[in-house]
Amino acid sequence: MKWNIQNRLLVLVLAAGILSFLTLSGLSFYGMTVMRDEMTELGDKVGKAGADFTETLITYQIKQTLGEIAQARAEFIDHETETIMSTVRIMARTMTRIASNPEDYKPVKVLNPRFEPVYNTQTYLTYGPDVKRYGVTPELEREIGIAGNIATVLMPIANSFIDYKSSFYVGSKHGWFICSSVFPDKVGEPLPFEESEFFDYDPRERPWYKTAIAANAPVFSELYAHVNISEYQLIGCSAPYYDRDGVAGVVGLDVSNVDIYKAIEETAIGENGFSFVLDKNGKIIFSSRTEGELIATSGGEDLRQHSTRRGLANAARRMVDGKSGIMPVVVDGEDYLIAFAPMKKIGWSFATLTPRKDIDAATENAKDYFLAQVEGFIGRLQSELLFIMLVGIVLLGGLSYVFWTASKKVSARFVKPIHELSDGVRDIASGNLDKKLDIHTGDEIEHLAVSFNAMTAELQAYMANLTKVTAERERLATELDVATDIQRGMLPKDFPARKDFELLATMTPAKEVGGDFYDFYFLDETHLAITVADVSGKGIPAALFMVISKTVLNNFMVSIHNSAGLAEVVAAANDELCANNEAMMFVTAFVGVLDLETGEFVYVNAGHNPPVVYRAEENHCEFLDVKKNFVMGPMDGIPFVEQRTTFKRGDLIFIYTDGVTEALNVTEEEYLPERLIAFMNSTDCAADLDTLLKNIRSDVAAHVGAAEQSDDITMFALRFNGSRENEA
Repeated sequence: MKWNIQNRLLVLVLAAGILSFLTLSGLSFYGMTVMRDEMTELGDKVGKAGADFTETLITYQIKQTLGEIAQARAEFIDHETETIMSTVRIMARTMTRIASNPEDYKPVKVLNPRFEPVYNTQTYLTYGPDVKRYGVTPELEREIGIAGNIATVLMPIANSFIDYKSSFYVGSKHGWFICSSVFPDKVGEPLPFEESEFFDYDPRERPWYKTAIAANAPVFSELYAHVNISEYQLIGCSAPYYDRDGVAGVVGLDVSNVDIYKAIEETAIGENGFSFVLDKNGKIIFSSRTEGELIATSGGEDLRQHSTRRGLANAARRMVDGKSGIMPVVVDGEDYLIAFAPMKKIGWSFATLTPRKDIDAATENAKDYFLAQVEGFIGRLQSELLFIMLVGIVLLGGLSYVFWTASKKVSARFVKPIHELSDGVRDIASGNLDKKLDIHTGDEIEHLAVSFNAMTAELQAYMANLTKVTAERERLATELDVATDIQRGMLPKDFPARKDFELLATMTPAKEVGGDFYDFYFLDETHLAITVADVSGKGIPAALFMVISKTVLNNFMVSIHNSAGLAEVVAAANDELCANNEAMMFVTAFVGVLDLETGEFVYVNAGHNPPVVYRAEENHCEFLDVKKNFVMGPMDGIPFVEQRTTFKRGDLIFIYTDGVTEALNVTEEEYLPERLIAFMNSTDCAADLDTLLKNIRSDVAAHVGAAEQSDDITMFALRFNGSRENEA
């Protein structure tokens, strides 16, 4: 065999293929081994972390479920007890109507169990020992006959409670007793009665009677035993009824705690859980437990005094206080979680207890299940990796030749559109957003090219829009700066330095422009006009209305003040502002004219805050008396009242807008006029006006703190120092 170029190339290709096969197989085996070890270690970590999280989540969900069940059952039993109390109220009102109006009723015969059998829901009569001793008088017989009319109420009520062991009764202060009883387990049988019960049952000695008389209102009594069926424990709701002389007796409704137990026995979670109801005195009224601690018994203990079980006593105190919650307790030496919720209508509390071991078992089972799933996943993963390795070894041998011969053509065909895509992206990156990629491979590369074309189009649109928006924002910012400069320019900033008066004002808008403004100017050599106003709202609309208001007030002040007076100036300005005021904006204003020779100050207050006046002789500040004139702008034809006061040497008037007294701190509390007047009485009002305004502004800032300024703040101070002649 000659080693020509073709054979050498063949040997070279075969050698390269075998070497590639061995190298690739070794790398694949090594990579899969490392991946298997990494996945096993990662699976262990994820399994432990997931198991811990599952345990925490299950515990949290169980606690949430306990709380929700306690709340739902509390509301259910609260509704049931409210139904019982509503029924007793109906019985009390009915019996009061019968006893108070005996002439409206005819006597009704009531069954006597001594002579006649009594069945479920039938109304029957018994007597107390007084009747046995003295006999049934005609008066008592008529009273009982009239009271027998209550049977028309008792029997329908008894029928509505046919699923409960219950009694509906009336006990008189004279010792007789009318009752309808319901015993679902004795349907078709006469009710059991002892011979002594006909005359020896005294309702006045029963707990339900005494409790209602003491409360003089509908009330639930504590748990007590049935008078002749010892296996029944009863909870009663009773209420007094009245005749024309006052309390005539008690009506009531008893329900077996066994029936209430049936309503709550499915509440607890797990086979060993149980539930109970605690009354206002810390005693158990109902319980699904029949033995051990926390069972319902007559005269049971106050759980709040359970000294040997401090956790249980703490839970009982919280339950009696009407709170809800979940906490650990120990009952009969076993750890439980108790979830409780208040029964708001009746004032009791419902609780359900679940053994801690049941919760731990549930969480442990969930944790074990999660770990088992992770371990199973790791096992399956290892099996899959081994299978892949074996398949890879087999396939690599068969595909090595095909790969070698086809790789160049396939790679060249595959790489070509990538190079085209790379070249196109390079053009786009250099800033040529008009570049479009023309690639049609029918695969992801074509989709990527389409996405790049869409991206360039979106970039072009975005840049065009960004340029437009940026220009618009710059224009608005420029216009807003101009508006701010114009507004500031309209407010006087050169304050006269004269001996006969001092004047200083500041305005701080909440936004770039605001609606507050102040103004002052001379009407003649001896009369100084001042204005402080606050336009409704803030921002550019308020600033525009401010310009109009300032101009209108100034024009009418100069033109008609000397002839018509200050009140007419404000009225004319108001009429002018009302014209074409479709936005219904308004302005509050304080306008005044000071006579610099006499100190007389004429003013009109148009819905503005009352200014503060400092009297130098008394060294005391007070609010200036102002009439409650209407604001300017919303309505024309409004009259305004002109007022007068006289300033003496050193007197000062401080005018402000509501941005001062309504300045809010971080808790939404206002600065308030009371704080302003208190501060001005505590500071030196005889100081120069710049210091005075800075002191007031500092106190407002101390109140506001870190809160954002909520409104425009304007402060204006004018001090009268006497006429120039007096100075001379």
